Amino acid sequence: MAIIVQDNGKRSELQSRITSELREKAQRTSSDEDVDLVEDSEYTKNLKKTGRFGWFWFALIFLAVIAIIIILGPF
Repeated sequence: MAIIVQDNGKRSELQSRITSELREKAQRTSSDEDVDLVEDSEYTKNLKKTGRFGWFWFALIFLAVIAIIIILGPF
């Protein structure tokens, strides 16, 4: 069995009222609350930013790769 539903494109008074109430509620909550961003999550609260010597680790890794290439070069 099936139900045939026809939509004539018009909204009933109840549908219009519900839509407007939901729209008003969404606007109120969006202006009252801060948007949940990644920076707001519990995971990122205890993380530290990279210090000013963060580049030093990249330089060490780069030099280690060059040393390995030089050592294994003749093979």
